[in-house]
Amino acid sequence: MVVRDYSLYIKSLMHENNRKNDVDKPVSIWKELDRLRGSPEKTMVCIFRTTGCAWYKFTACSMCGYFNDTSPEIVDENLMRQVDTLYDSLNDTKVLKIFTSGSFLDPNEVHPAVRDYFIDRMKDKVDKLLVESRTEYIKPETLQPFKKAKIDLRIAIGLESADDYIMKYSVNKGSTLKKFIDAAKILQQEKIELRTYLLFKPPFISEKMAIADIEKSVSIVAPYSADISINPMNIQKNTLVEKLWKKGLYRPPRLYSLAKILIDLGSQYPVLSYPTGGNKERGVHNDKYDGKLLDLIMQSSLDHDFGELSDYYNSLDLEDYRYDLELEDKMFFQGDYMTLLKRLSGSSITY
Repeated sequence: MVVRDYSLYIKSLMHENNRKNDVDKPVSIWKELDRLRGSPEKTMVCIFRTTGCAWYKFTACSMCGYFNDTSPEIVDENLMRQVDTLYDSLNDTKVLKIFTSGSFLDPNEVHPAVRDYFIDRMKDKVDKLLVESRTEYIKPETLQPFKKAKIDLRIAIGLESADDYIMKYSVNKGSTLKKFIDAAKILQQEKIELRTYLLFKPPFISEKMAIADIEKSVSIVAPYSADISINPMNIQKNTLVEKLWKKGLYRPPRLYSLAKILIDLGSQYPVLSYPTGGNKERGVHNDKYDGKLLDLIMQSSLDHDFGELSDYYNSLDLEDYRYDLELEDKMFFQGDYMTLLKRLSGSSITY
């Protein structure tokens, strides 16, 4: 399932979270657009502060820094007060997405009593709900309270890749494609929708390889998924990916590549992408800023219409991008060679 030394090294990079956070308030609450009911609509997003992901307590995924928002002091009463804060913030918003630093269905992270309290408060307030979970917590008994309350539910699973080798040696997910499919079949039996997350460009593979991995993964997960979210890497603090990036040994994916994936797959599969940190150094970006391309990626995902994105993409001069993609693929390691060149040119050499 994991490589022991690799897992221990990832764990060693994760500092102890000693910040004094307000345990009665969610990490963040905001509104955005999403298409959980077939068209773009106003959606409330809430990140509950919890004690953290069970996987994080053993090791962590190579790119995940959500442990930075946890608090070991959280108890059930704190989480219930966070639920109350969310309830008071909803107003007339009928679509809700819930995130934690792990799995909403993990009974050790969100106790069943807290989950029941959440369901009771939200069942007459919200028409559509999305929550995240690792595969091991998706069981008929954990889904029954939502079904009993007649909440229209979609579960999001971070598969990241359908390639078990990448999951083990790159992402360190501690899961497999089989576990994903088993969980997906439970959701199908329970008539609950699934959103599948795929990670675009995990460490130790080239961007060209990452594009191929996404395309293959999408074809595998599509029969189980209501939609498939392509999540380009963003560099989170105190992670293995951040360490590689700071040394010039990793470059986040390019907007050009993300656009190509959506254009190539969008007519056949329910793909979407809402990039975190788009056009920023730690997120998906080209060598030159392109606000229009990022806007079109977001809008085409919301509309599920990639025509305008395709027209704009095809109008661009992509010769340098294609050259960079091929060059990176041939390198011994998949680093950010522009960063390395800048550091070398800025260093002093004495003879």
